[in-house]
Amino acid sequence: MNNPFLTGAGQAGLSSIINHQTQLNMSYSQGFHTGTGFAVTSNNSRTASTSPSNFFNPAVQSTLFVSVSQQLLNGFGLLPNTRFIRIAKNSKKIADWAFTLQVITTTTTVQNLYYELVFAREDVKVKERSVELAQKLYNDNKRQVEIGTLAPIEVVRAEAEVARARQELIVAQTLSLQQQTSLKNAITKDPLAPNVATVEIIPTTAVTQPPKVDMVAVQDAVKEAYAKRPDVKQIQLELQNKNIDVRATKNALLPTLSLFGQYGWTGLSGNRFVPGTSTGTFRANLTDPIVDAAGTPTGAFTSIAILNPSTFVSGGLGDSLDQIFGQSRFPTYSVQLSLNIPIRNRPAQADNARAQLEERQIQARLRQLENNIVVEVRNAQIALEQNIARVDSARSSRILQEQTLDAEQKKYQLGASTIFFVIQAQRDLAAAQSVEVRALVDLAKSKVEYERALGRTLEVNRISVADAKTGEVAKELNIPGSVSAELLGRKASY
Repeated sequence: MNNPFLTGAGQAGLSSIINHQTQLNMSYSQGFHTGTGFAVTSNNSRTASTSPSNFFNPAVQSTLFVSVSQQLLNGFGLLPNTRFIRIAKNSKKIADWAFTLQVITTTTTVQNLYYELVFAREDVKVKERSVELAQKLYNDNKRQVEIGTLAPIEVVRAEAEVARARQELIVAQTLSLQQQTSLKNAITKDPLAPNVATVEIIPTTAVTQPPKVDMVAVQDAVKEAYAKRPDVKQIQLELQNKNIDVRATKNALLPTLSLFGQYGWTGLSGNRFVPGTSTGTFRANLTDPIVDAAGTPTGAFTSIAILNPSTFVSGGLGDSLDQIFGQSRFPTYSVQLSLNIPIRNRPAQADNARAQLEERQIQARLRQLENNIVVEVRNAQIALEQNIARVDSARSSRILQEQTLDAEQKKYQLGASTIFFVIQAQRDLAAAQSVEVRALVDLAKSKVEYERALGRTLEVNRISVADAKTGEVAKELNIPGSVSAELLGRKASY
């Protein structure tokens, strides 16, 4: 600065000024969900200078300001200020429902593989009984040929039937092993683990009786699916997020009206000299007259002023802060109302239009999913009804084929039938038994699909995903036939 009065430079004998400044500033600010802003700012500075014109040297200056701001239009309310927090919470829920949906899908897949293994093993039993019947027919014919009551050609036919039955048994056993491998791959971490590869999976589900099915009316089933299915929950949460975006971007179209208030205190302190004050005069008679600079006498006596000595007063940060918190001698305050009206706020309009389009797209997806759920639930019920009828029909057919085979065997023993009809009856019985097993398994699978369509899969199978969501398993796995889950091909340490 070139002002000697302000800087102190330019005085006699003073050609330069050296300043040393130390600052200690602190601030705290916080925004609230209502659009309110709160801030506290404290600035402290210490200045030491070589200038003789300073009142305090070194000087300590402190200020404390408390300010509050409030958005009254754009940014007012909970929604604009908690927009991304709400979306993040919903996104976490969406991820949880996506995980739940994956668990349901995996469970359904494993159940279907399990029931296919049940069918394969039961079909092996059917083929084994077919081999036993064919072998029994072969042995009976062979004895009759030996005693001369039957033509040798009948033994050949019976032996051919044994070979055919054994061939079907081998095919059924191969299918059973393949289904077992597929199921191991679905439920184990490492299908090649030594404690898994050699283990045989033995289903405990009996297919002699149809499973119990709790069917409800279509309208009630659809309502239950709407309330339980994870994919519906996902899209509903996505729709909530888009609705938040629409309302937040609509708020951004409003003008900006801000109310600002501030209150502050100032303190000043430091080291200073206090000049001495006069306490009176002293008149003294002098022997010699007092002369001036030119030697002219001025008088025989004079008056001399008596002054108190100058004092040094020290001050610092404590004194400066005391003026703020204790004395509050120099407060300042201000209030400000600011209005900003944007003209044709194109970016905000584009954001709002995009949010509305995305919301409509998700609404269409939700409606499409709801329609698909109606179709899935109805188809699942139809499949259940058809498979129940199939089981009854297959059971009746199997019973009739057993009676037919028994009748043909008795007629053959009496010579009223031929081996061709006996073999044909055996084949028909084996086919009827396979059809019955297939119908029972299909009924169980359609029940699994019905539970999936209604969102009951985890509830029916008593599966909880709470531990999986937290990443910590709180208890041992409860699997029959396993010891600390070792049969799953994994270690039992959690």
